[in-house]
Amino acid sequence: MGTKIFKFWLVNFLMSLVLFLAYRTVISQTETTDDNWFDWFLQFLEIFMNLGFSLIYLGAMVICSFFILLNLKKNIRNNLYYSLFSFVGLASIFTGYWLVIIMTDDLRFYEHPLIMFLIFCLAYVCLSAIQFLIFRKQTKSIR
Repeated sequence: MGTKIFKFWLVNFLMSLVLFLAYRTVISQTETTDDNWFDWFLQFLEIFMNLGFSLIYLGAMVICSFFILLNLKKNIRNNLYYSLFSFVGLASIFTGYWLVIIMTDDLRFYEHPLIMFLIFCLAYVCLSAIQFLIFRKQTKSIR
């Protein structure tokens, strides 16, 4: 069972890296305007902020993928809710936090870097939930 859990962790880790690279690609495709010095400075600050968000995103996804290894313990693996939390719980809390920030600051109506950040966070949670369902189906057939 341990090798199966490591395979799920590896798939989740690789999925995290692919989503991170996709996120970096999307934010690197932003259009720049170099009309004057002030616009250049604001563009530089936006790029710097996007790099910070991408590093937060990478760190959070790596930490969330390591939580899958908690399923090596039998009592966590056999409990549906603990196992679900190890797959999507922490990522859902992280995504909910950013969703509350976007909703309270009314950023959903503007083109803000947090919107793209939240979209990729939601993609990670959805893919992890699918991975959890596959994991539960396989562990149920083993028991």
